Amino acid sequence: MKLAWKSAALLLCCCSAYALADDNTPTDDVIKQQFEKQSDGLLRMGNITLQPIEKVGNQATYTIEGDIAATDNLYAVVGAAGEYIFYERTWIKDNPVKFSAMMTAVGTKASSWRTEFYSMQVAARSIGRPFSNTEDLSKSLIVNDSGFMTQFARLDAQFANSKTTVDKQKKQYEALSKQVKELDEQIKNSWGRDADGKPLGRDEVLRAKNAEIYAVDRKNDMNKFINQYYINVYEPALVACQKKGNCDTAPINAARDKAHEEQKKEYTRQHDAISAKVKAEIAVLEEKVKPLWKKREALRGQMVVLESGNYELERDAKLWQEGVAEMRRKGVFK
Repeated sequence: MKLAWKSAALLLCCCSAYALADDNTPTDDVIKQQFEKQSDGLLRMGNITLQPIEKVGNQATYTIEGDIAATDNLYAVVGAAGEYIFYERTWIKDNPVKFSAMMTAVGTKASSWRTEFYSMQVAARSIGRPFSNTEDLSKSLIVNDSGFMTQFARLDAQFANSKTTVDKQKKQYEALSKQVKELDEQIKNSWGRDADGKPLGRDEVLRAKNAEIYAVDRKNDMNKFINQYYINVYEPALVACQKKGNCDTAPINAARDKAHEEQKKEYTRQHDAISAKVKAEIAVLEEKVKPLWKKREALRGQMVVLESGNYELERDAKLWQEGVAEMRRKGVFK
């Protein structure tokens, strides 16, 4: 509860003033209005008695005793357990409580007064705030409310039952995990076996198929072809031409370029052919295991949901138990 007084830790208020002999005593209305303003409208004054203690010029000191009441129910946080907040109702709306305090008043009837309160003693906790109309209280418990124990017992049982739910879901998780492992074995066996009868698996098959492509590419390697062509064809033809004199190298170079171009086309043709063959073979194998992968993904999705749910249940139950234990240790409730 926010109060604008110097004694901020206390709720201060007062009520109708005992009339003094001189006109320097604040009127009831002044005391009530100033108190209500200082309490941000959370408190209002009831019956009081006002006794003078000291007067110096236009400043006077009084003792006050009487009743004050809250304009709404006021609540203070006393603890938390996970997402649940525990409150104590510190003030009941319109329910007067006793108080005593000191009050100073500065001013006169003509200038009006400014009041201040201190040394406040109230027969209620001096903290609290009202709930707003838009506040979500679905996860709030009021420890001194008549329905608290029923609400608390229901939640406590709910979190206690979390362990049973977690154990059940862990068994479901283990069963699903076993099915996934069986599917993994089926998927692995679907890719064939090596010469020793050992399952190859997708990676082994891909490596073997890619090796076929690399073998064809190495066979038709352009650099190798160019080197061999230079040694076996181009250089002998050039030497023979130069021996005749007036050597025209244009036909020799044209033949070299044509041979290179034809080899390049052949390299591309054979590379594309083996690549298409391998791609088609892989597609057949993948289509074979596709239903197995689809089933595996569905099982893994169920496992993720169970794993996440178990984590949240265990976390929430732990936070609840720790929060409740701490509040019991502090004596918030038994």
